[in-house]
Amino acid sequence: MRRLCTLLVTAALAAGLSFSIGAAPAQAESLRNVYYYDWDCNRVGQLGISSGWWTSYRCVPQYNLWFLYA
Repeated sequence: MRRLCTLLVTAALAAGLSFSIGAAPAQAESLRNVYYYDWDCNRVGQLGISSGWWTSYRCVPQYNLWFLYA
């Protein structure tokens, strides 16, 4: 089970990275991290806003994980 989860996370990160590379850097969101829980994703998203790292974020559920885009 752990091996499958690791494989899914790796595949998801590779897919997210390929999407972020092809996007326009000025306006596009990019994948910041992957989380197991929605509350953790939103916590880090809010931390990024309060710290000035980004101006908006969204947490997208996929493959039983939460992807933070900002």
